[in-house]
Amino acid sequence: MRTLNSERFDLIVIGGGIGGACTAWDAALRGLKVALIERADFGGSTSAHSLKVLHGGIRYLQHLDITRLRESCAERTAFLSMAPHLTRPLPFALPTFGVGMRGKLPLRAAFTLLNIFTASRNKGIEDPEQHILAPFILSKREFLDRFPAFDADGLTGAGVFYDGQILNPPRAVYAVVRSAEAASALALNYVSAQQLLLRDGVAEGVVARDELSGESFDIRARLVANLSGPYAPAFAQKAGLAPLNVPLSRDMAVVVNRKLLPDMGIGVQTRYKDPDAWLSRGNRHLFMAPWRGYTLIGVHSRVYQEDPLKLRVSEQEVGAFLEEINDACPALRVRREDIAVVNAGLLPFGENDPQSEHLSFGKRSVLVNHGAAGGPRGVLSGMSVRWTMGRLLAEHAVDLALTMLGEAPRPCRTRQLRVQGGDFPSRAQLYGAARSALGAVPAAAVTHLADTFGTLWADVAGVDEEHELLPGCAVLEAEVRFAARHEMTHSLADIVLRRLDLGTGAPPEAQCLQACARIAAEELGWTQAEREAQVGRVLASYPFAGPESQQGRAGA
Repeated sequence: MRTLNSERFDLIVIGGGIGGACTAWDAALRGLKVALIERADFGGSTSAHSLKVLHGGIRYLQHLDITRLRESCAERTAFLSMAPHLTRPLPFALPTFGVGMRGKLPLRAAFTLLNIFTASRNKGIEDPEQHILAPFILSKREFLDRFPAFDADGLTGAGVFYDGQILNPPRAVYAVVRSAEAASALALNYVSAQQLLLRDGVAEGVVARDELSGESFDIRARLVANLSGPYAPAFAQKAGLAPLNVPLSRDMAVVVNRKLLPDMGIGVQTRYKDPDAWLSRGNRHLFMAPWRGYTLIGVHSRVYQEDPLKLRVSEQEVGAFLEEINDACPALRVRREDIAVVNAGLLPFGENDPQSEHLSFGKRSVLVNHGAAGGPRGVLSGMSVRWTMGRLLAEHAVDLALTMLGEAPRPCRTRQLRVQGGDFPSRAQLYGAARSALGAVPAAAVTHLADTFGTLWADVAGVDEEHELLPGCAVLEAEVRFAARHEMTHSLADIVLRRLDLGTGAPPEAQCLQACARIAAEELGWTQAEREAQVGRVLASYPFAGPESQQGRAGA
């Protein structure tokens, strides 16, 4: 805090989601003096609440948008390479029907084109287990052996393509934040930007507020980057910048507390059309994915015109999505009580009538130099169109920042580097080293430790030589203690929902949550009343944690 208030930076980045975190990392690697501030916890809002898929862009074939296909594929490759402990390849099946556009022949042709346009999809990925394999075709019998609940009239089999999955998105964001810090950036959560500091039409920094104490102070910088995702337009408006007229989509994905699928996702068609498709197989797909013993289903979208800070998902909206899910696959019989967690966030959208059922989605990330648009100089704003594109948005934002600062161009390096914890040759080697050192610890707990912390597993395990497990789950108490002691956590929710993944698939069991609260209280000095309040805040996150519930409050 003293450094923020006393030094002048080259760049202030507002927003600690995937776009802002990658921007801070990239800018620091390119030699800029960077401060990153986030009003709540890193990766705790839109970046946390997604379908957790690294999109390689296969659907853009239908849009004849090859540029976007290749960009998406390259960004999927970047994350599979730079965060190999937190990402995985994941196959998805697309059922085929009859001999028309929904049949095997058109899909086989699409797969041939996909192979051609994404031939370099594994370039730079060292571990073969992280490779995106070539798509292939399943016979009807092979498909039904895996997905018996998806039998339907006219079924002929399926095509299978590979995408990526993020095991723990907020943890991935935090790994990027720590990588930015290692490259000399200064990063603080629970610090918000209130307004611009302006002199003669030039931004000189921001007025910031410590959300834990309420104290306000100035942060001075040569350039301000407003990369606060769906909150970027509101900040631009409050700061008197040129309006960011970006329509927003409320995208919802739900976690079903049953394993409905094998180790393969599936895309099933819904009643809604894709108005942007030139070569359509039919209606829009709903995607279901296995994830840590649960099933993720998404996405459900609507035009969002309300205050982003007051994002809520109503029971009526969840019910409508549940109806869509069961209409697409009645045999699954998903019930409301099966839905343990509702994930929802706001993303750039296409131009849509708010009442329309057939929606056009956002195509590109948004990046604006406000000085060139007639506003104050020294400010840029950016919004990533989806999680997967956050690193590329950051690369373009830093390119623009160097130009605005009058600095010589310097190459981006984030595509070639590993995030904190990701520097290992293969998962087999990572797991082997951890299991060898922690022989008495159950294998499932060693795997969770390595998947969460990567090469930092030994540092984490070293904070508790007893290697006790939390009650009822394969997670070490040491993970909670390390997160509280070393990972910029303020609340129990920071630890349970973001640094670890103890409550992202379902509410934690009472004994486990209480044990986490006990350890965190010991590390962070909470009273018994504060400890109980922290437990209450975690439980209040279900089934949906809105942006306001992610905001830090002193004593909360």
